[in-house]
Amino acid sequence: MKALIINYGVGNLYSISSALNRIGFEVNISDKPGKDYDLIVFPGVGAFSAVSDFILRYKALFDDLRKSGVNFLGVCLGMQIMFEKGTEGKESTGLGWFKGIVDKIKADVKLPHIGWDLIFEVKSGCELTYGLDGNYVYYVHSYVAYPTSNDNVYMKSKYGIEYPALICDKNVVGTQFHPEKSSSTGKIFLENLRGWVKR
Repeated sequence: MKALIINYGVGNLYSISSALNRIGFEVNISDKPGKDYDLIVFPGVGAFSAVSDFILRYKALFDDLRKSGVNFLGVCLGMQIMFEKGTEGKESTGLGWFKGIVDKIKADVKLPHIGWDLIFEVKSGCELTYGLDGNYVYYVHSYVAYPTSNDNVYMKSKYGIEYPALICDKNVVGTQFHPEKSSSTGKIFLENLRGWVKR
């Protein structure tokens, strides 16, 4: 299986690349989308506004790849960019694959939120959640998605507020947590991901 990690031009992509390598993916990193991949990954690095400027240049191609059945994984910011807009940096446009806005965590808590938190299932029907409910995952973020509907929200976490931890829609999955840094729980998710891509 072949995976493409989209390089926005910021951040270290080694950890997510290594994690995908370990579960059997042949990984390429590029700043340009390609068609000959089983999985395209939006990594969790950068700020929404900066990534928006990059991602919108290729929006039509990403939309076409999604419609053609290519699988997508978004991690942290990579999940957030799948929503309609975000406020980090400046208000910016996302891909609009999920309805809602990405904004700062609206609670009296220390930000950024860094560390381990419980993940819990709120809806069944996404095979990627298997074995994750009630386990701990690793977070580094100050912003979360506020979806207009919970139709695609399958798991949540709580830090001051409850927020989407895993979203899924057909061939698109997003995680607010970092599976590549989430130890044994992350390994479970990545094994689920491998099976999901191979299906």
